[in-house]
Amino acid sequence: MAECAFWKLSRALRSWATAIGVAVKLAATALVLMPVSAASQESGSMQNHVLAIGTCPPWHVPSVEVCMNSLKKVLSALSPRLDAGPEHQHLLVNEGASASALKLKATELSNQLNENDRLIIYANVPLGLAETASADDAKGYVLELWAAAAPEGTLKAVSDGTWMSASAFAALLHTIPAGEVILILDTNNPHAVDIGLLATHNVDHKDRPEALVISSGPGQAANYSADRTISLFAKHLSHALEETDGSLLDVVTVAAGGTRQSAIPICADLMGTLAQEETQAPDCAQVPEIHDPDALMSRTMLLPLSESDLQN
Repeated sequence: MAECAFWKLSRALRSWATAIGVAVKLAATALVLMPVSAASQESGSMQNHVLAIGTCPPWHVPSVEVCMNSLKKVLSALSPRLDAGPEHQHLLVNEGASASALKLKATELSNQLNENDRLIIYANVPLGLAETASADDAKGYVLELWAAAAPEGTLKAVSDGTWMSASAFAALLHTIPAGEVILILDTNNPHAVDIGLLATHNVDHKDRPEALVISSGPGQAANYSADRTISLFAKHLSHALEETDGSLLDVVTVAAGGTRQSAIPICADLMGTLAQEETQAPDCAQVPEIHDPDALMSRTMLLPLSESDLQN
């Protein structure tokens, strides 16, 4: 009897030990997997939205088709990589990119987006300088939105609501309650919108991560491709999106490098042509800038090329 009781007790102890071992292994597995799962859930919880804005008015160089081509190339390349379906894509181009249309779209997005949404804006819009402002005065710049005819002056265009000041544009972005905002500004001489204006505007989401990509440096031109059918930066951004895996920062870095290199021969040809015409050559060197103090773009992972192809 004593021996039988001993074996019963021994078997019970072995069963308990096995059960405890399994529980420990499961707990250890959970501890290892929990951070990865949480991180995946966090990065995957943001819904991406893409807003493309572009104006090439008929009285302004280049032709209206260049804006349409630039925006469609970027939108069609960017949206699949961000897993942003048609319902999360917004296009405002030429006649559809008036100041009133932009305000209406901002109101629409304000009613749709929340802290779980990420808004990526690609804006291909000329910048103008108010008559009373100096070239290095950021507050003096305005976004030249759609106008069927050239306005009489920059200040008048802002006062009557045809164009929008840089400060008003920043305020408009801050009325949209997205959790994260990335602005890709494809324009000339971009004194007007800098990361400071976005981060310190009095209409502000104090804790919202924001990033800014500018296609050219202060005083520089935003060139067009050699065949003048598309913005040079849009060309390289769309190509990078079609060829580069990784984060949005990886793609934009490739696009910036390609733009800088391609601008060199384009600039040389332009300067030679202007010299023959005895016209003062602009600073057509183009060195894009990336401002990302919150490392937002490096955390914005794109779908792998193999997977995003399935979305097309």
